[in-house]
Amino acid sequence: MMLLVCFDLPRDTKEQRRKAAEYRNRLVELGFSMKQFSLYEREVQKLTTRTRVIETLGRELPDEGSIVVYQLPDQVNDEQIEILGERAVHMTKRKPQLIFI
Repeated sequence: MMLLVCFDLPRDTKEQRRKAAEYRNRLVELGFSMKQFSLYEREVQKLTTRTRVIETLGRELPDEGSIVVYQLPDQVNDEQIEILGERAVHMTKRKPQLIFI
């Protein structure tokens, strides 16, 4: 299962920009990778881990911010279509799935 975090943080003042940067850094510390500037994703397997991460995201969100967390099953995430411009850098890093035969 993949968690996709979409967030909107105000960046009008210097303090708001600082808080937004701290929140993005915290997402990386929690194991998320940047999908787009305000979209971060992380693979999770256990329900307890998923619950803990979502609670942490809400607890550490700046007062003026908002987030939406999508829980995407592997099948949905594997079928995503990514369209990149000529100079875009592909940043998604997925772990290969282990298949037992």
